[in-house]
Amino acid sequence: MRNIKTRQGFEFWDKLNAIPRFSFLLAPSGTRIQKFEDISGNWIDVHEAQKVMDAAQDEINDLRERLERLQPKAVAP
Repeated sequence: MRNIKTRQGFEFWDKLNAIPRFSFLLAPSGTRIQKFEDISGNWIDVHEAQKVMDAAQDEINDLRERLERLQPKAVAP
């Protein structure tokens, strides 16, 4: 059950949204592009996003294994 006030059930969403966002600026010379952190940026660091996704996938895998152990085994006739 999700609770918006306590943020329970929103942990994954909160972690994903905590990843810094970046903007890019082309130098006046046109020879360089500079990356800088900016609240209005639309790009996230791929490596940081992968860490969040890996942790989420690990949790999903653990939950699937637990569910499989809890389900009764089918008996052949």
